[in-house]
Amino acid sequence: MATASPEPQAHGTRPPAGGARASAPAPGGAPRPARAPGTAPARSVPRHKVAVLGAHLGGGMLAAILARAGIDTVLVDSPHDADVPAGETTVPYTAEVFELLARRYDVPELSALGHFGELPEDVRRTSGVKRSIGFVYARPGTRVRPHQVVQFNVPSEHGESHLYRPDVDAWVHRLAVRHGAKAAPNRPVLTDVTGEAGDFVVELADGSAVGAEFVVDMSGPDAPLLDRLGPEPALRPLRHSSRVLTAHLRGVRPLERRVDPGAGGTPWTGGTTQVVFPGGWMQLVPFGEDRTGEGALTSVAVSLDAKQWPQRSASPEEDFQHLVRQFPDLSWQFAEASAVRPWASAESWQYAATRTVGDGFVVLDRSAVRCDFTLSRDVTLTAELVHEAAAHLIAAARDGDWSAERFRPLETFQATLIEHGERLLRSALTATSDFRLWNAFCRVWLLHSMFAALSLKRARNDALATGDRPDQWRELGRHRGAGLWFPVYAGFVALFDDTDRLLRQVADQRLAPGAAAERIFGQLRTASFVPPLFGFGDPADRYYNFTPLKRLKVLLWAKRRAPHLVQRVLTPGATVLPSVER
Repeated sequence: MATASPEPQAHGTRPPAGGARASAPAPGGAPRPARAPGTAPARSVPRHKVAVLGAHLGGGMLAAILARAGIDTVLVDSPHDADVPAGETTVPYTAEVFELLARRYDVPELSALGHFGELPEDVRRTSGVKRSIGFVYARPGTRVRPHQVVQFNVPSEHGESHLYRPDVDAWVHRLAVRHGAKAAPNRPVLTDVTGEAGDFVVELADGSAVGAEFVVDMSGPDAPLLDRLGPEPALRPLRHSSRVLTAHLRGVRPLERRVDPGAGGTPWTGGTTQVVFPGGWMQLVPFGEDRTGEGALTSVAVSLDAKQWPQRSASPEEDFQHLVRQFPDLSWQFAEASAVRPWASAESWQYAATRTVGDGFVVLDRSAVRCDFTLSRDVTLTAELVHEAAAHLIAAARDGDWSAERFRPLETFQATLIEHGERLLRSALTATSDFRLWNAFCRVWLLHSMFAALSLKRARNDALATGDRPDQWRELGRHRGAGLWFPVYAGFVALFDDTDRLLRQVADQRLAPGAAAERIFGQLRTASFVPPLFGFGDPADRYYNFTPLKRLKVLLWAKRRAPHLVQRVLTPGATVLPSVER
């Protein structure tokens, strides 16, 4: 597999500037030397209420919201905004969080991130609509078996997205500036943060600086404010701590030419494909309008259990080649592929900050956590954290209270979402051991995304219907189980918890994978809140195509037989209806 010339810079993007800080050591390693807070330079610098460090998707969205709320905000580039791999896919639940950001904080453009057709034309051209998510189960040394594939065709009202991050992040930066956020001329990257609460100074690579009363550090794993949170290691590895290989490639052969999606399926290149194998998975994300040929740009992200798949070469590309040679279908698919964004790798990819709140600052998003790209967790987590952080920051600005204690609930919220992500990915890794188990697990995951999307939409519409009251959004932000922070049917949370418990038993070798799969399918068959039309309890029903006729049948079932709380999310205002209420 050859290596091509570097990928051209997309419209609106720029190469990383100089002045980058040294990378942090691997999570769990020796503590970095603590940096003294220091004092602000005597020179005069522009002063702002809030500085957001990190001009990527999360930082740009947060800066746009704060500026729209009338808070004097400066958005600062960090050294790794352009070169650190980031999530590129959404699911229906992600789209609902984007819609909530747009409606609650009056930044209507943000809804386009969850409605592909509303994105600017130049962003749509380099990104792509996501029509399905498919799972292809592979075993070393053998071809994929036709009955070991699963495909969920995503409801079309959102038009889920493959987000080409250079262009998407650049568009969100422009959006933040349009809503009033400040940005330094020529966008120099940050090099350090000095000063103290109420009087921080962000030093920039071109020798200039900006000041802020409060700092939101979203810059990445070598975030300057991590050093101020204590002498212990600032980052810890997560329990699900795989090694990751990533690249953008051209010349990837469309998988449907080798692995038939089946009579009920659609081409794999129409959406996100997860090639799942014992001990890991490979996510394939095609970009652009024409994704059925070798010329299409394809993002590849591989996550591997290091115990089952130890590193074979210091070169991530050679390591990837060694992996795909184990699988005949993948070996064929990547035989002529070449990298246009170079291969990158990391051991113990997933991490979390041990603490995230200090005097006059909060460490958030990619500075506090890095999760797996699978199942759209990266982009979804970013959107969730921006939503919660914005509420706390707007309230703090209103009250003039920037104390650390004010932001403890945000710290707890972020930790809760990190813990949920750990559970989900740990369960997913265990489920890779057997197709029967993966077949069951991925249905529970899809139900999680569906119920989350429907329940959040109902909670949002309920809040909007109350008018502009002080307690308008009081039902949002409280932990409800299964990683959800809005009202959701308790029966679903119980199903998620039971699935997690069964998969932990499999991981501990206290339960056979086939037995666990059958128990999960049994619960899916008997659960009163799962529409029978979905066929989720039938292992042989491996294709989910939600047609308008099926939507009407689900609505009829919901009115006659569903539990009351489920009926509320499946009746007017919910995304399963043919006519969608935004």
